[in-house]
Amino acid sequence: MTLSRRKFIQGGLGMLGLMLSAEEIFQLQAQASVRKGQKQLVLIQLSGGNDGLNTVVPYGQGAYYDARPQIAISQKDVLRLNDQIGLHPSMTGMRELFSDGKLAIIEGAGYGSPNRSHFRSIEIWQTAQPEKIGDTGWLGRYLDLAYSGQNNIALPAINVDPMLPKTLYAKKIVVPSVNNIYEFRFKSDPHFRKDRDHQIEAFKNIYESFESKRPHAEMLRRAGLEADQASDSLLKIVKNYKSNIKYPNGKLGDGLKFISQMITGGVSAPIFTVSLDGFDTHANQQRAQAGLLKQLSDTLLAFQSDLKDHGLEDNVLTLVFSEFGRRVQENNGKGTDHGTAEPLFLVGSSVKGGIYGEAPSLTSLDAGDLKHTVDFRTVYATVLESWLGADSVDVLGKRFETLPVLLA
Repeated sequence: MTLSRRKFIQGGLGMLGLMLSAEEIFQLQAQASVRKGQKQLVLIQLSGGNDGLNTVVPYGQGAYYDARPQIAISQKDVLRLNDQIGLHPSMTGMRELFSDGKLAIIEGAGYGSPNRSHFRSIEIWQTAQPEKIGDTGWLGRYLDLAYSGQNNIALPAINVDPMLPKTLYAKKIVVPSVNNIYEFRFKSDPHFRKDRDHQIEAFKNIYESFESKRPHAEMLRRAGLEADQASDSLLKIVKNYKSNIKYPNGKLGDGLKFISQMITGGVSAPIFTVSLDGFDTHANQQRAQAGLLKQLSDTLLAFQSDLKDHGLEDNVLTLVFSEFGRRVQENNGKGTDHGTAEPLFLVGSSVKGGIYGEAPSLTSLDAGDLKHTVDFRTVYATVLESWLGADSVDVLGKRFETLPVLLA
């Protein structure tokens, strides 16, 4: 079977990085002087299906308490945003961002004929193609268009997770997954400084020994060496990072801190992605979701504070989403089952803080599920048009209304 160069790179080099020269990577820090005002997007996926009704709480509606006698958030505990809705009590950080005008909440996001399978719904949100099985992600298509015809692209996007989300699948662009900067390099014994040199030399020799017999061997050899050199550059950026902000412990705290280190260190990638797992709360939801929402809320506040301290707050927009919300009625396990519509969050100093969209009715349901009031692709179109400066039709396939949620 013939293996195409693109398929080879996507399948075999994701863990190694991009096909770019070490010299280009080492220039990343110098790019900070020319990136003032450059727009960057951070995408956070809440994996598992976050319960939107206990996140953005409709405490002013009796139907909410009727449907959830055991798991509803008490009115006295809600962090009130107006006389109808408020945030989960663990979300004090996001309440502060809302008060500062840096948090926009888009109510009722979803799509027609919703799918309640984790795998299919994740794919729909990541590809923005509910009508078909897409092979590229919505941001992958953006990258293909944005960098069309350009060579030697230095890090067009970075995924801070072990596995690349379909969001960043592209036809022409390869995006690295860098779960941890210390893993993005050859392993060696720290007690023997020459050990790493020996491993690099062995890596060269292995692929040189059969490169003439296997056409992709030289490509893999060069990619491995250059990815290792890229890791040295990123490691320097991490070591030079200085901040007085303490990030919460946990996966998301580590991920957003790493993203901040890269952004403040001059990495000019326009897109960063990261995820937080654990939102599939079929049982004992109250405790589990409270901890996850606290982690999300506190980490977002730390991230924004960090960017502000570095003078980069205006440059970065964060979008938070999940693959679906949960059903209105609680289940017998003090949890909730797979649902449909959900609230989305946009965070940043360039956001017009407030509440957008229409909260779905809790009494006019679709077989027990919320009816979406905002097509999620409207939010994507807003980000593409108003933040990344792209033609959203080229990415999404048709025109969607944009929301007046970002400052001009």
